[in-house]
Amino acid sequence: MSSLVMPNHAIVPFDPGPHIRVSPLTWPEKELEVHPGNLELIAPHGNGIYGYQDPSQGMFNSAPSQEAAGGTLYFGNDVEWADFIGLLRVLGVISRYGRSAKAYVVYVQESKTPGVDGYLTQMRIVSRFGLRFMFRAINDREYDAFEDQFLPVEEALWTFILKEKGRWGTSLDGRNGLRGVFGGDGNFACEELAFGFSLENEYHRVYRIWSRAWLVTK
Repeated sequence: MSSLVMPNHAIVPFDPGPHIRVSPLTWPEKELEVHPGNLELIAPHGNGIYGYQDPSQGMFNSAPSQEAAGGTLYFGNDVEWADFIGLLRVLGVISRYGRSAKAYVVYVQESKTPGVDGYLTQMRIVSRFGLRFMFRAINDREYDAFEDQFLPVEEALWTFILKEKGRWGTSLDGRNGLRGVFGGDGNFACEELAFGFSLENEYHRVYRIWSRAWLVTK
């Protein structure tokens, strides 16, 4: 078996649960230049007024020129709710705009080759505001009639973490389904579940979270 391909034994498919509505990756009946569910593309920084900025310009120059926060970080599976909320508050993810906290769509994609792709499951959140003014996926009428999600953004992100911890476990007991998937040998290097988070666009409130694994070495 290739160390880059997901094992063939049964893995429970990702299920966000009844409180998160997942949208199709292609926006229904819309011809768009870029679909908000195209998870192959990274949302640029900026508000569009002064143009958009490529987020992959190196560690220093990739900082968003028109936003206070942005970028990507990685963390282990032992993160606590209070710490996670503190992180989201620092990044400005937790909304200060009332209704918009639940006005978003969710896109989910699982990798068949996580060792190549660098993730197990990824989830992208695009705010109603981003759908309207960044992706132009909805018009003013659809914007006003937009149906809220059940959970605020921070709880949806936390639900993703809990679901993936439930699927893959948090230990190195060899039964988490990750053995060899990210290049570990099961002896000197073993996979343990971890996560990544990207504030893709602060202004339009586009966020992405994904599960991954890191190699615990002897």
